[in-house]
Amino acid sequence: MRRQAYILLLFLAFCSTLWAEQRIRVEELLKDWNAYQGQYVCITNPLIVCGVFRDSIILAPERLFVPEERAEGLADGDSTMYWQRVGYNDSLRISLHSRHPYYLNLGATVTRLRARVIKKGVLSAGREPTFKNWHPSKRLPKRERGDLMICSANIQNYFVHLGGYTSKRTTPEQHALQQLKTATALKTMDADLYALCELERGPSAPQELVDAMNRLARCEVYDFVRTGAEDGDTIAVGFIYRKDRVRPCGPLLFAYADDMQGIYAHRFILQGFEQISTGERLVVSLNHPRSKRGDPDIANAKRMNNIRQAMKCIHRAYADSLYTDPDILWLGDYNCYRYEQPVQTIVRAGFADLSAVDSTHYTYSYRGECGTLDRVFASPTMAEQVKSVQPVHWNTDYYYSAAFWSKYNFTANGLTRQAKRNMLFRYSDHDAVLIRVALTPRPDRRAD
Repeated sequence: MRRQAYILLLFLAFCSTLWAEQRIRVEELLKDWNAYQGQYVCITNPLIVCGVFRDSIILAPERLFVPEERAEGLADGDSTMYWQRVGYNDSLRISLHSRHPYYLNLGATVTRLRARVIKKGVLSAGREPTFKNWHPSKRLPKRERGDLMICSANIQNYFVHLGGYTSKRTTPEQHALQQLKTATALKTMDADLYALCELERGPSAPQELVDAMNRLARCEVYDFVRTGAEDGDTIAVGFIYRKDRVRPCGPLLFAYADDMQGIYAHRFILQGFEQISTGERLVVSLNHPRSKRGDPDIANAKRMNNIRQAMKCIHRAYADSLYTDPDILWLGDYNCYRYEQPVQTIVRAGFADLSAVDSTHYTYSYRGECGTLDRVFASPTMAEQVKSVQPVHWNTDYYYSAAFWSKYNFTANGLTRQAKRNMLFRYSDHDAVLIRVALTPRPDRRAD
């Protein structure tokens, strides 16, 4: 009996050495992972949720930004090696494995995290951590009398013909929810002009959104710019506007008007607009260059060609006197960050990049890193009239769940209570950007 008790005591003592946790700061762990491998630790200072992927959560002591946004490891904007990650993010990133599902927003925090160190950069939660969730704010920038509010947004493959591009992922119920969420979010922003990417080509998609926004407004105040294209299974861009505040003026131009290169034909357009209350005008170049999918060199080369075509479109418009006003805005999803070649090409052409570099300015998150894909550029005269450029973080920070788009958001009486509560959030994978403009009178401006 004594021998059994002695063996039990030895076993408990051995287990206590395994289960004992060391109280450390995250800086100590990041400095030397090998010293804590296989041990249980309690990280005393806060960690921030930078991403959520099924059974793991990406944590870091601060929000992680793509190196291309901060110019880390790049050569003055001339490098095409933008797909390579420099070391500083890898040294800060922590992957926490857990058996429990989490519905965490990016920016949530956890303090006194207890976990076991598996290997460098990987922890395993011994018990369910307690997170302090972060909820996106519904607050929007205030506008002053006479301001023009412009919304630039990627609305994530808004297709109305379910037999085409989105047939594999969208059901009629899911599309009905996407339509309601997108229209509600755009209407709530109360912009005068909406520059939208990832619309289905043709009139059906913008018409459906306009109808939904007019129903929410309870009056016919929204309209869209007709491109003349027929419905098709291709991504395009388009303008929606409040016809009591702005109106299109001048011709609608396509960057690929001379050689209609398939998918790019309706992704690069140019249109002038007039503010009804003041009579002042501006020109908007709306662009959606090639994505980052596939070979990085090929993708970058195609984006560069897209940007050159958009520039030629502007030069042609002014050379032929189709437009004369010097106030030009470049909007859209450029699929590249601040110090990549396409963005730097636009800047070196004389357009100001108005997307700020700070902890609050980002429109997209991928693999735990934030960055600004949806950019705003302005000609010198236009930049002087832009009062603010503010992303609306209703999408990037909000958790994504496959169940969110499922039919279970609907009951026999309509939407569930949770779906109504989250109506403004996660209508897309990009954040919208609101640009507040105060157009000043130009006595020397000639009528178009």
